[in-house]
Amino acid sequence: MYPAVDTTVIESINNTVRNISLARLTSTIVFSYIIFAVLSSYLIRKLFCLRKELSEVKKKLKEHSFIDSLTAVYSHRYFIKRIKESISYAQRKNMYVSLLKLDIELFKNINTIYGTIFGNKVLKEFADFLKNVTRSFDIVARLGDDEFGVLLNFTNKKEALALANRIQEKLCNKSFGTKDNQINIYVNSAVVTFPSDGFSTVDLLSLLDRCLDKSKESGKRIVTFDDLAERDKDRLKIAIYTPHYFKKRTHTLNNTLDKTIIESIIAFAHAIKAKDLYTAEHTARTVRISLSLGRKINLDAHRLEVIRYAALLHDLGKVGIPERILLKPAKLTPEEFEEIKRHPVIGVEILRPLHELTEIIPPILYHHERVDGKGYPHGLIDGNIPLEAKIVAIADTFQALISDRVYRKAYSVDDAIDIMDKEAGMHFDKHLIKIFKEVVFSRDY
Repeated sequence: MYPAVDTTVIESINNTVRNISLARLTSTIVFSYIIFAVLSSYLIRKLFCLRKELSEVKKKLKEHSFIDSLTAVYSHRYFIKRIKESISYAQRKNMYVSLLKLDIELFKNINTIYGTIFGNKVLKEFADFLKNVTRSFDIVARLGDDEFGVLLNFTNKKEALALANRIQEKLCNKSFGTKDNQINIYVNSAVVTFPSDGFSTVDLLSLLDRCLDKSKESGKRIVTFDDLAERDKDRLKIAIYTPHYFKKRTHTLNNTLDKTIIESIIAFAHAIKAKDLYTAEHTARTVRISLSLGRKINLDAHRLEVIRYAALLHDLGKVGIPERILLKPAKLTPEEFEEIKRHPVIGVEILRPLHELTEIIPPILYHHERVDGKGYPHGLIDGNIPLEAKIVAIADTFQALISDRVYRKAYSVDDAIDIMDKEAGMHFDKHLIKIFKEVVFSRDY
């Protein structure tokens, strides 16, 4: 028989257990609330930081879109934005605003001769030059590959022209590039002013482009709206560019190889002749072989003219090589050969300022390249070498082999052909060598 249980004690235990459970539940709820509050606060702060960070990123992206990544001056987009703002302000305050646009003359040739890395360095240095020669509040921007613009607030036309002239003067005494290759650059410039030349951003920018085109066509370094023909001024106020304008300009550019340029080419050829008699004789035969090969593969008349002048001037750079190296009867030292290898670059650097001879620069520069990439000056491989350069290379080598030199006797035609045939696919284009042999054996040159 079990003893009687005191119900009071049991009730007391139950109450105690109940109170403990309630306390635990309460503490759990409180603890959970605290955790939730802490997490919520952390998440809110984190969300706020993320939003702030996102805002900063957007701001930086917008800023970067206003900066040219290569030159670190302002971008074309920012330039247009600031022009609109400046004209709007100038209209309200009755102020002047001038625009200056500059184009580096024949910049493509700089890239061709020295490579894009060198060209990019020139662009950076020119951008720095513009920042140094302008005022701190002027807006300098890169508008295209080789075009730059300057927004000149509170500046009339006379003051803008003074800046354009100062830029031209300073460029005469400044070199760009690397320690080993220092070059001078030439720029075409255009100046327009609000409100005398136009009242809207579109009008002023269109006039600016027209003035720059006039500078390139006429050879005048700085052109303003006042320099344009009267009929151009009237027309430009309503419609800047028309198909007729482009057709006329293209026709003009295609017919600029006039008597003056021909005389310049002849003068260059005489300069080579005075330097090295072998080079003069060799050049005449190289021209004939090059033209015969070009005709054999049915090149049109224009490309044959390019080949003619390229073959005529392919050794122009030798005017910059010391005679002790050119006329040395013994084998050249590695250092002397490196000096000889400079002649293609020297030649095209002499021709670079001549607009009309732009097309002959690649074949002159690359006529010592090899299809296997072991040539000079840039080590180009097959498909990257212009056809005209490949043709001049074949004619140049053949004439060198069959000519007497101070250090060896001439090879026979058969031996020279045999030597060149073995180099097909390595030094020379296989297809062109095949055609070339047909030309030589048929005496069609």
